[in-house]
Amino acid sequence: MLKWKLLAVCSLSCGFAGVVWGLVQQPNEPGFYELRIYTTLPGQRDALAARFGDYTTHIYERHGIRNVGYWLAASGDNENRTFVYMRGYPSEQARDERLGGAHADPEFLKVVTTIERNPDTRLIESIQSLDLIPTSYSALR
Repeated sequence: MLKWKLLAVCSLSCGFAGVVWGLVQQPNEPGFYELRIYTTLPGQRDALAARFGDYTTHIYERHGIRNVGYWLAASGDNENRTFVYMRGYPSEQARDERLGGAHADPEFLKVVTTIERNPDTRLIESIQSLDLIPTSYSALR
């Protein structure tokens, strides 16, 4: 009988430890978000979307920036020129540090900065940025 009790206690302990381990391993959700709305030069929206898909998202991931979502506008005056995305961070301070690292990344300098500084190759006309903090009832917190 003692053998079964010890086995039961050992099993419960292992199960509890597994649950705790699983909770600890879950990624932390960001608590600070940034919504970015890009208006591209005419005819350049798809090229910008491709650049994000091929390069920028990977650079952000390398620097600990969470890619929350990317969208193409489906309505509005500039729908064919509008590209929207959201990035997530643990805090505003983390955003500043991680973006600094991403913008200093040699690949970012080559693929984004150099191209956008050249009037003959740039894709972006303007950028709107909005910092967001989730409410207590938001699915993203």
